[in-house]
Amino acid sequence: MIRLLEKEDFEQAVKIYALAYPGMGLQPTEKKVAFVERLIREQEEQTGIRYYGYFSHNDELLGVYALHDFEGNVNGKFQRVFGIGMVAVHLLHKKEKIAFKLLSHFHELARHENVSLVTLYPFKPSFYQKMGYGFGPTRYEFKIKPNALIANGEKALVKFLSTEDEEEIVRLYNDCAETTHGMMKRTWSERQHIKNGVKQYVGVEEEGKLIGALAFTLQPVKDSNFIHHHLVVSEWIWTKPSAYKQLASWLQSQHDQVDRIIFRTNDKSFIHALTNPSNDSNRIIPSVYHEVATTGTGLMYRITNVIDFIHEMNFQSCRKPNENTKLLLFVKDTFLDEQNGLYELTFNGDFWNVTKQSSSKDEVNLIIGIHDLSSWWMGCVSLEALHQYGGVTISNVELNMLDEWFKPKDYPICLTAF
Repeated sequence: MIRLLEKEDFEQAVKIYALAYPGMGLQPTEKKVAFVERLIREQEEQTGIRYYGYFSHNDELLGVYALHDFEGNVNGKFQRVFGIGMVAVHLLHKKEKIAFKLLSHFHELARHENVSLVTLYPFKPSFYQKMGYGFGPTRYEFKIKPNALIANGEKALVKFLSTEDEEEIVRLYNDCAETTHGMMKRTWSERQHIKNGVKQYVGVEEEGKLIGALAFTLQPVKDSNFIHHHLVVSEWIWTKPSAYKQLASWLQSQHDQVDRIIFRTNDKSFIHALTNPSNDSNRIIPSVYHEVATTGTGLMYRITNVIDFIHEMNFQSCRKPNENTKLLLFVKDTFLDEQNGLYELTFNGDFWNVTKQSSSKDEVNLIIGIHDLSSWWMGCVSLEALHQYGGVTISNVELNMLDEWFKPKDYPICLTAF
């Protein structure tokens, strides 16, 4: 049985987490007690976080996961998005398909609550790809010298922000989310970090309104002296280019104390804001390509209801067909059997409509796995690229038209960790 955890379940849940994630440092009793209190608080308050557990026939807790209820920008429109995290299985019950059952429960909950898009950070990308998750945006970690930033702003306008500025920081963040495909609105957990001063914030105001903010920590350089630091930027948001320039100028002025600025972003175009994007590896990739960033794949997306996703999204920022159009799409989804099969998409001049078909006499235009469909419809990859690598089958339809109709023009940006 899988159910919502109750207050008395959390002590056992934390024991599972302590063994599943030893890096969390939960072995000391006092750390376990504090973590139990944290999880209970997250469950009981209006945080958007729910904890579910898998229980054996004798009511022993064998697996847990956290459900995060987000409001995310999907191609220019906010909609409800579920995230799953903190998936853990009892150390004595691995390889019993408990994780599979937890994921199945999560998908069923999403469908039951009319949530058509879910997301996660994978412990192993291949494991979740088999469950229908497609690769999301790539993360680039730049390690640049402060004077590498192209900046001609007024750094004197940059000021420190405090916990009293929480509402303005949240408003600015949500304003950015409103115009950025892939971003989630500020979460309860992120608000707690601001309240607790986990990171330093600096910002720029215009007419009494915050238009740019940057969160950072100073990190000692390993095996060096006590005044040798890197500056790690964990969040950099702005609504006007002038705010970016002012914050960049402030970063540039830190060269006397800071060796490297470490900035992680989904935006590969950041390289064009630099005079020297090279990192500290001194590595040349043949023939002569200077290493500028390390890259990683993390966030993954999955569509849990193709029909609801189409009707809710309507691919609003994409180009529409010039005439009434019909397409036949076969979605391969072996993990959610009810979603596997043939769909008829029709465009009537205003809206895309879709119905699931048992069969058709017409030729299928596109055959695609749900993992690739999710990545494509979230703007992470073009259908043309998927076709070039042999991942999809196309028939009697122009590839470039499908990309124009269904692929968001913007690459997703997501700053939310969970």
